[in-house]
Amino acid sequence: MEANFKRYLAAGQTAVSNELLMNYRKIGMDNDDLMLYLQIERIQARGDYANPAVLARILQVTESAVVDRLKSLLKRKLLTVEGRQKQTESYDFSPMFEKLLGGQRAEVAPETLSDGVKSKRQVMQTVEAEFGRSLSAMEMQTIGHWFDQDHFDPNMMLLALKEAVLNNVRNLRYIETILANWQREQLNSPQAVEMAKRKRRGVTYVLADQKSGQKGKVDFKLPHQKIEDM
Repeated sequence: MEANFKRYLAAGQTAVSNELLMNYRKIGMDNDDLMLYLQIERIQARGDYANPAVLARILQVTESAVVDRLKSLLKRKLLTVEGRQKQTESYDFSPMFEKLLGGQRAEVAPETLSDGVKSKRQVMQTVEAEFGRSLSAMEMQTIGHWFDQDHFDPNMMLLALKEAVLNNVRNLRYIETILANWQREQLNSPQAVEMAKRKRRGVTYVLADQKSGQKGKVDFKLPHQKIEDM
């Protein structure tokens, strides 16, 4: 207990403006934006670089999700970036405070970022909506592993969820099997999955007519396969 208390004191504190806490949504920020700002502020206050890899590890999201969130903040003019290399960039939130103090309303970030990448929270919310219930602690841990250990793309997670619902199977193990199969087949985008499905639906062969000797097209339909057989 004493050791934990000493570690707690040694960690220090991060000062946060109450004005920001009460009005961050009014300037177009959401909870993820605020948490990202707090982590950047904490890291930079001690003289370290808050690079995306470090932030991703702390926030337990993918590095690409952090980069996309930073780009979104830049687009909404809530921060500026100093430094030319990603590993040595520093972030200045002066524009955010200018909007806060000036009473300006910033552009609200869309739920889906510009390239469609979903955050861990958004994936969990979508799964809960499709399952029609709250996720258990074990299920939330499973989805966390998809991000942190398996490194599945969030868009592919949602696509696998859609496939599972279409097959009337609302089970994370089933969804994970779909994702693993797609990863093994190197189907890394919704477009690649769709192309693979089309190939399995039907193939056109050119065969010679045995009687006339003339060639013609014959549609050969492959039997329907479940997504886990892909």
